Amino acid sequence: MSSTFNILIVGALFCVLMLLVLTSLLRSGLPGIREWCLANVLACIALVLYAFGRELTPLIAYEMANGVYAAASAAMLAGFRRYHGKSTMRAVLGAAVVLVMAAIALFHYRFDSYAMRTVVVAVFQGTISLAIAMTIVRGRSDWRSHYPSLFTIGMAAVITLGHGIRSVIYLSHPGEVTSLLQPSPLNLLFVSAGTFVLPVLTFGAVMLVHDTMLARAVLAANRDFLTGAWTRRAFFDHAEREMLRARRMGRHMSLLLLDVDHFKKINDTYGHAVGDLVLIDLVKRAANVVRAVDYFARVGGEEFAVLLPETSREAAAVVAVRMRAIVAQSATDKGRSKSAVPAYTISIGVSSVRGFESLQDLMRRADAALYAAKAMGRNRAVSEVEAEA
Repeated sequence: MSSTFNILIVGALFCVLMLLVLTSLLRSGLPGIREWCLANVLACIALVLYAFGRELTPLIAYEMANGVYAAASAAMLAGFRRYHGKSTMRAVLGAAVVLVMAAIALFHYRFDSYAMRTVVVAVFQGTISLAIAMTIVRGRSDWRSHYPSLFTIGMAAVITLGHGIRSVIYLSHPGEVTSLLQPSPLNLLFVSAGTFVLPVLTFGAVMLVHDTMLARAVLAANRDFLTGAWTRRAFFDHAEREMLRARRMGRHMSLLLLDVDHFKKINDTYGHAVGDLVLIDLVKRAANVVRAVDYFARVGGEEFAVLLPETSREAAAVVAVRMRAIVAQSATDKGRSKSAVPAYTISIGVSSVRGFESLQDLMRRADAALYAAKAMGRNRAVSEVEAEA
């Protein structure tokens, strides 16, 4: 067995290995995985056909093998496009694969030239790799972390460059290599590099999938399952960091503590399912008031906290008044839409950071202001200054 044969078989086994890894990720439901699985199945078949090329008929060894490998690369690109929410361009990629097979046939039966067949394959594969890199670059707004994307872009760029160099060399020295299985140093170099192209791109794809799954797991751990607000644990972690930043930079920071008035009565009257709808509705309404930099969290059964960075006590009081008002509109909205959510109100306590106090002190004063709001009749926002007066 030649060295080239061994390289191709090892490459096929790597494709099988990457296929097994991808199969284990199918249950994540992430887009692109099925296309990447198909790419590795096709690549494995193509590499085996390449390896046994001398024992196969010319049609299978040339047109079929190259066509299957081109289809594998097209499926790889389709997977990256689907992963980034773009169309798979199935018709365009299918037509491109057919053109590759036609060009291979042209330089096999009409103008027999191994060099030109190699250039056709290299140009196609290089274009596919470049398209993969561009797809990831254009989807950079969706990057969760940079390393998996930059790794895949870098590998795709190197592959594109390698195919370009291969085309130039084979065009410059058309008679130096005459067969894929020829054990010359130059041929071994390019076969070795080309055999592991799809496994390397698949490795990049697996890294992207793993990154997305990790981000989802972190989000699920930090988000309240019912309302979608941040959890109590996530809130305290974030609030501690913001407290340190506010102290270090001498900036304002305020806190709102709020809860639903007479929530127990809502549950007793309408049932807990309706009570859940009230909490969900509250979070949706609050989203119209809080900023992207604010941190809205569920810290208790019907109690929520809103951390307001870069916000003075006066500005926080304005936010609290707006939030109370938009929630109070639930009575009017129910009359208009006959919503399943009953009319409800909230009470809010407002406090702001003082010097080098702890987060617990900040929350204690906000809680006292919230208690004062309830003592004053509920459905109101009270600042710590009013509560202390």
